[in-house]
Amino acid sequence: MPGAVERLRQRTLRAREFAGYERDGALLLFKSAVSGVAAWTVAQYVIVSPQPTYAPFVALLVVQSTVYRSLLHSVQYVGAVLLGVLAAGAASPLLGDNVGAFAVMLVAAVLVGHWRRLGIMGVQAPVAGIFAYSALMGDPETPMLWSIVSMVLLGAGVGLAVNLVLLPPMRCSTADRGVQELSTAVAALLQDMAEGLRAGIPDSGTVGDWRSRSRGLDSTVGKARSAIGHGAESISYNPRRMFRKHRPVAGFDGYRMMVETLARAAEQLRSIAFGLRKLLDDETGHTADGTFFRPYGEILALVADGVRYLGATAPDSEQHIRESAAACDERCERLAADAREKNAWPALGGLLTDASRLVEELSEAHARGAVRAD
Repeated sequence: MPGAVERLRQRTLRAREFAGYERDGALLLFKSAVSGVAAWTVAQYVIVSPQPTYAPFVALLVVQSTVYRSLLHSVQYVGAVLLGVLAAGAASPLLGDNVGAFAVMLVAAVLVGHWRRLGIMGVQAPVAGIFAYSALMGDPETPMLWSIVSMVLLGAGVGLAVNLVLLPPMRCSTADRGVQELSTAVAALLQDMAEGLRAGIPDSGTVGDWRSRSRGLDSTVGKARSAIGHGAESISYNPRRMFRKHRPVAGFDGYRMMVETLARAAEQLRSIAFGLRKLLDDETGHTADGTFFRPYGEILALVADGVRYLGATAPDSEQHIRESAAACDERCERLAADAREKNAWPALGGLLTDASRLVEELSEAHARGAVRAD
């Protein structure tokens, strides 16, 4: 028990002092409570509805972490409830209050709930139908139906209004961090591979570690994509964006281009690591003196330098990328000519092609507006 109290205290302190998961969670909890109480108060004491509990129930469901998601859930939930209530309102007067009528209503509501546009709220159609059918038993009058529908609309409106007014979060910094972490991970792997190759012929364990790290980049790519998605969603319909002083230079499209470029770079790194492994196992003697590994390491070092400048908004970033690309192309051509002269192109051509594609990807992405936080 003391440990749980201490953890709660620490989380409270972090929520108060730092923007992040704890603060967003605390704010969402507060907004949910406010919306539920406000919806019930209006329904019970202002409208004096005979079905006041529908309003706070809907308000709690509607309040989400972003304005966009609240608006989406409001529309989907109201649609699902209206369809469920309509199913109940049609079944009861037409078929009466019996098991057959209830079954027909429930099947119809379940089928309607599978409508793709209702999303995750589709399950609420049969739930609403069940409650509405129970409320209508013995009193299938239109005023009762309207009371239920009006409470649903009230709850959705209150929940959405509370989420709009009470500081809806903007997660641009989350997108910044996601892109920065991916860029750093790709550049670090490239630099480690470059240093390992410049030191001479790497051992199989080192190359195996590079392969493992290149595969692990998939997880970092996924996290970056998720962070960008959440960031873009958090500013949609968010009134706070009108007062935000610092905005992404190229918007989230630039972030997405940056991430997709680095995702393709991660694929090229996996291919390079696999090619290096095959080269170590080659019995034709192409790795004996290490004459390929050292200059190839220099190429990867230049690519790593290009990744560090990719998407940067500094005035000299484009020049750095052009210089790195030109130096890479020159060294790749030199190594390719040497490989053909030694009849080693079948063994070395794939690695040189992968390096050339990496450079081409970075140059094109930067020119097309890839962006990251500086």
